[in-house]
Amino acid sequence: MRTQGRCPGCSHDRLLAGRRTEDQALICTSCAGFSISYACAECGQEGKLHAGRRCTRCTFTRRIGELLDDGTGRIRPELAPLAKLLTSMDNPLTGLAWVSSRHGRSAPAADLLRGLGRADIELSHDAFHHLQPWRAAAHLRELLMQCGVLPLIDKQILLFERWLLEHLDTITDTEQRRLLRQYATWHLMPWLRRRAERGPVSRSTRGELGQQVLRAGDFIAGVQERGLALARLGQDDLNRWIVTHPPRQQQLLKPFLTWAAHAGHMPRLHVAAHRPGQRSPITQHRRIGLLRKLITDDTGELRARVAAILLLLYAQPLGRILRLTIDDIDTTGPDVLLRLGDPPTPVPAPVAELLLALRDQRTNMRTATNRNARWLFPGRRAGQPLTTRTIAPLIRDLGVPTVPGRLAALHQLVLQAPAPVIAQALGFHHTTTQRHHAAAGGTWNRYTGST
Repeated sequence: MRTQGRCPGCSHDRLLAGRRTEDQALICTSCAGFSISYACAECGQEGKLHAGRRCTRCTFTRRIGELLDDGTGRIRPELAPLAKLLTSMDNPLTGLAWVSSRHGRSAPAADLLRGLGRADIELSHDAFHHLQPWRAAAHLRELLMQCGVLPLIDKQILLFERWLLEHLDTITDTEQRRLLRQYATWHLMPWLRRRAERGPVSRSTRGELGQQVLRAGDFIAGVQERGLALARLGQDDLNRWIVTHPPRQQQLLKPFLTWAAHAGHMPRLHVAAHRPGQRSPITQHRRIGLLRKLITDDTGELRARVAAILLLLYAQPLGRILRLTIDDIDTTGPDVLLRLGDPPTPVPAPVAELLLALRDQRTNMRTATNRNARWLFPGRRAGQPLTTRTIAPLIRDLGVPTVPGRLAALHQLVLQAPAPVIAQALGFHHTTTQRHHAAAGGTWNRYTGST
């Protein structure tokens, strides 16, 4: 019922719901002799019909109008951009399923849309922090930001704010809750907003801040349990905590200790720096073999193959790869260039073909979520690219170890050219390339950008 095209019998563009007897070719309902009509009673288009003999798009449009009705029989004016975004999606069946009842229960999305239409839900980010179920609310908020109804704020900031409010509500000790709220409000949130000004915040960054809050809460609770006062805590008291906690937790606590000392809540105490061990890169021979297989073997998913190639060829971390846009691909000259740093980097011909194929065959583009997205790897959430949680398993299924593979690429790159050149061209910090140059046993002793 979804096949549309030119009928080989009458040459008209119709719904091809029948088959010709002699060759089983798909033909239109008239040529097949169907007595029933599949034309929508509202728009006249042929297709799958729902209640009232309406097509999927007309059914979905009518349903959205009902949900966003402000009580006057019309869509609430402030929500007109949202209605337009939803009803113009390429695949309205997905949208209809999103708002349809399941097992006799109203869909969460439908309840939220109805609340917005009746103004029971305030059109503000603060209101969305408290809505349940949170996943449906988060998705709807992203759609509202995408169509301009709500101000655009980084998704990870919003998720962190929501988590923080819920976490603080679970803390019964007044002093602990007060300190953590001040720490998050005056230190973590300003830092997170500044970070978002440089580009999209990653899920791992949000998770890191959440862990900092949890470790700070554990530390304050431990101090209270020992009958100590934070304001009179000594280095020996901190050292006793350090020896019972692993290095990772110690490093997560350091930002809180620094903030608390600066804010006058406790003395300035010291936690020694810890540098985790570096994983070993794969061999250059294996790296080249993996690249050759990714380029020539087309059995893997295209988006995973391209992501893995960019990782192995240019040493790009997955988070940065997933935030590439189609505008980062430059085809104005004779060669295909990819904007990873300054200047854009040339892409070898075999890889360029795959890159352009991915640009022209991007997934997740048929719903309202990302139909106008510029992401090279669009995700299923409004305005967001794919997550590393989605792409990483696909890359591992191709036999590519992400961290050792990226290290191998970076070591080889800094051996081929001066570390500062690689840093500028591929978007790394110069200290990162210098550190990997030393780890790779490079012989570049001196370099100045002006020579």
